[in-house]
Amino acid sequence: MLKIMKKNKSCVVAFLITVCLVYPWSKACGAEKGTWDLSENGKHWMFFYSPGNPAEDEWIEYEGKEYYLDSKGYMKTGWVTDKEDGNKYYLGEDGAKCFNTFTPDGHYVGPDGIILKSFDTYRKAVKKELSALLKDKQYKAAASQSLPGFLLIDLNGDDYLDIAVVHGADSQERVLLAAVWKPGEEEIIRSAESDFTGTGESRLLRNPKTGSVWLVADAGNGWDRDYSVMDENGSYFENVWHFSAELDDWGEPEYYVNGQKYAQEDWFLAMAMAEEEAGDCIKEGCLPLDEEHIKQAVDREPGPEELPLWQP
Repeated sequence: MLKIMKKNKSCVVAFLITVCLVYPWSKACGAEKGTWDLSENGKHWMFFYSPGNPAEDEWIEYEGKEYYLDSKGYMKTGWVTDKEDGNKYYLGEDGAKCFNTFTPDGHYVGPDGIILKSFDTYRKAVKKELSALLKDKQYKAAASQSLPGFLLIDLNGDDYLDIAVVHGADSQERVLLAAVWKPGEEEIIRSAESDFTGTGESRLLRNPKTGSVWLVADAGNGWDRDYSVMDENGSYFENVWHFSAELDDWGEPEYYVNGQKYAQEDWFLAMAMAEEEAGDCIKEGCLPLDEEHIKQAVDREPGPEELPLWQP
């Protein structure tokens, strides 16, 4: 049942060549405003504006990259907290500030180098929601016959990617879960769900003209069907059309739309209109529901159109 909720000499030479490629420390390497050199103990890189005049406790920009030198003048790597703006920035193994990439510890830094905390929270929540299904006993039983699939799509028109899980990555015979990401609360709200062993049928459709997303649920007998539309920027589906039919005392079918009696011809006509309004079944991008594909879909760099959504 579908539930809808509201890393000797030759080595030294090789090392120097490598350093020349990675660290801009001499004129041969293109230095213009200063010189990179090792500290006296040979353990740290330092930047000197002139002999005996190192950069200390400051950011410098060198050949298009940003570096941070601490109070001892040592080039930093890893996470650094800026004393002025309070933000944390990640510096790679070469000391350069990172942009638009995942850090080794799983965070994502945006175009200004700042952690996109909301994006991190979102990815964690989506993984948790999808991974929970993998542990479901019913899922394991259903997967032996037809592997469920999932999509990350915008369900409510707010540009954030929501969750849809379907029974059968190819056939999509039943919607197992539809859930919406709410940026304000930074949580996932379940909009509709059903178990893996249900007998009813349900589909997610999108109107090609309006972009609205519809959930069509059928009891499985062809006599009881609902067409519900997702609230714009909302979390839940709102029922628009309810079609039902039942036998009267004489065994003759009676047809109803939203509780009102219809002639058979008009009943089927109204259902055709509802089907047209709901649009086309959403299938593009459906992936098998397993750990590999969950990671593939969730741990991805946000596109240019998505970045503004996650900016602090």
